[in-house]
Amino acid sequence: NHNGQMLAVASNYSAQLDDKLEELRKPSYWRMRKALTALPAARKEVEALAEHFSGRFAFDEEATERFFKENVEGYSIIHLAMHGLLDPHHPIASSLVLTEVGDSTEDNFLHAYEITHLKLNADLVVLSACETGSGKYKEGEGIISITRSFMYAQVPALIVTLWNVQDRLTPIIMQSFYDNLSNRMSKARALQLAKLDYIKKAEGLAAHPVFWSPFIQLGDSTPIYLAKKGSSWPFLGLGIVLALGLGILIRYRQKRA
Repeated sequence: NHNGQMLAVASNYSAQLDDKLEELRKPSYWRMRKALTALPAARKEVEALAEHFSGRFAFDEEATERFFKENVEGYSIIHLAMHGLLDPHHPIASSLVLTEVGDSTEDNFLHAYEITHLKLNADLVVLSACETGSGKYKEGEGIISITRSFMYAQVPALIVTLWNVQDRLTPIIMQSFYDNLSNRMSKARALQLAKLDYIKKAEGLAAHPVFWSPFIQLGDSTPIYLAKKGSSWPFLGLGIVLALGLGILIRYRQKRA
């Protein structure tokens, strides 16, 4: 799938949770969700992407596990801005946490084992969440993590994090990364320049490597097509091809005549 369209999802953890929903969830899941902090910059991060790039952008009550599973197949770039939870004892149970809406069939914890069974056509997945590249080493299998699950789902390239990232600083790096990527840079180069740009603009302690170095690129680093907002490139290309084909057909008929 090389349509350049982006699916970006920002989870919401600020909504008041109805105690009646507790009956739908395992106690351990409920405790984990209640302990999550709000991520106001996650929404701003995805809103900024929506201003510049073409695709679908989900927030608040739309940003659910069901929505993600039902829509993920048709996009070439997937961007997830949300909490990631690493389970050190059972890494395959690590998860990305989406918005809780009381769904009776989906608990809105997208687990690593669920990701392996998704039908994805993505050229790139960006996990703008904490510890998405961390996991547990298992002999013969390597690091078991959320990242590995996306690889099992045939995703050729990922941007992931190695430790907790700052909510307010992440959008700065992400916007710069996508701007670079849309200019046909390789994924690794786009991320490298985004980090360097962040360092130049950061002040004081914000320039410390702990804030920008957790983002890493894995897999295929070649450039990809990223459709900008209002981009007519695919249609222009199709128009050129059709015009050339029509011209050749007319000349062919004129020669025969």
